Amino acid sequence: MLLLYNFLLFMVRRCLPSLVLFSKKWGAWIDGQKLTKNSISSIEALRSSSKCVWVHCASLGEYEQVKPILVEIKSRFPEYLIILTFFSPSGFNRPSTFFQADAVFPLPLDGQKVAKAWVNAFRPSLVLFVKQELWFHYLNELNLQRIPVFLVSGTLSSSLLKMPVYSSWYVEMFGLFSVLFLQNTKDMEMAKEYNLHNTFLAGNSRVDSVKNNKEVPWENEIIETFTLNSDTIIFGSTWPEDIPFLQYFLANPAYKNWKIIWAPHEISSHQINLVFSSVKDEKSIILFSKASEATGNERILLLDTLGMLKYAYRYAQLAYVGGGFGKGIHNLLEPIVYEMPVIFGPKFKAFPEAHFLVENGGGFSIINVKDWQLVLEKLMDPRYRHKVGMIASSYIVQNMGTVDKILPFISEVLDYDSKK
Repeated sequence: MLLLYNFLLFMVRRCLPSLVLFSKKWGAWIDGQKLTKNSISSIEALRSSSKCVWVHCASLGEYEQVKPILVEIKSRFPEYLIILTFFSPSGFNRPSTFFQADAVFPLPLDGQKVAKAWVNAFRPSLVLFVKQELWFHYLNELNLQRIPVFLVSGTLSSSLLKMPVYSSWYVEMFGLFSVLFLQNTKDMEMAKEYNLHNTFLAGNSRVDSVKNNKEVPWENEIIETFTLNSDTIIFGSTWPEDIPFLQYFLANPAYKNWKIIWAPHEISSHQINLVFSSVKDEKSIILFSKASEATGNERILLLDTLGMLKYAYRYAQLAYVGGGFGKGIHNLLEPIVYEMPVIFGPKFKAFPEAHFLVENGGGFSIINVKDWQLVLEKLMDPRYRHKVGMIASSYIVQNMGTVDKILPFISEVLDYDSKK
């Protein structure tokens, strides 16, 4: 399997120039890979007089999961640098001041030589990988150098574990971690079945993160004015596939007095134009960036800005979360912490919180507009809406405290390392 893995990495490197033709996102990722050539010298200079903790996330979403842990590390071990790496441009294209980190770098594509050079440059005291980041050569090099590496908010894929050729390789990579902090009992059961040791049920650290976000005193005059005296639904992290549900909501007479906040997953002129073209009366939409031009008659506020959605949910009574008709739903925890029902598409298999919501009646998965219609009919009743919202938020209550479960392990490593 290692030969096949290395061959696939080789092919990706060979195909890099042509990937940019498929999307701008690939182009941004390729630009990030080019930057990694200069990263090692930057890391060595940064690292020369300080010890560090290396934290790797796939994208911005995984960073939100580990963020509350980084806050605690910064508070308790200020002498340690936190060096953050991302595989996705959504992370490494932001300045380090945006993060609880001293430096941010793109992670070079995996490989034996680059992994050795990277780990030697970092010489980290501890490494945290988040959720499902499995890069064999990096993990193997850390293991060879006996550097502790923890998987935070880890999940195991039952479908990958059942693949005849891949499953043993998949399990082997999990076995390279010093400790696996897993999200739920199903993950723990699978880990036990495949003889993965040093596993702990710690939950999803993103729960702590969204709970902290809720407690942040955040107000926005534009959103507050727009939603004043009106019930509001937020369509969060939306894709073009989600537009038919907006159109039906607008046409539903039962919701004619509701306001709508539309937050695209990717802010681009193409995405924005799609929304405008899908609405019969374009004057009913106002961009957040042009809110000063509002007449007061607009029904849709389109958030053409980043970093606001997780706070904007506090102004709503209902949420539709996008992505469920593509690769998978986006963040359900951000709305349910505000005790509101959530609706999402059918692709939620890899999301434990979605299973909880569907199984316990705190959220609804839909596959078409007919399902959407039936759910909206139920949620018209404010008492029922409140009941569903309370069930949804119970997931937050039941899964808080992940940081407290993980931090003693981190402290043990860093306390010991500090004495060297």
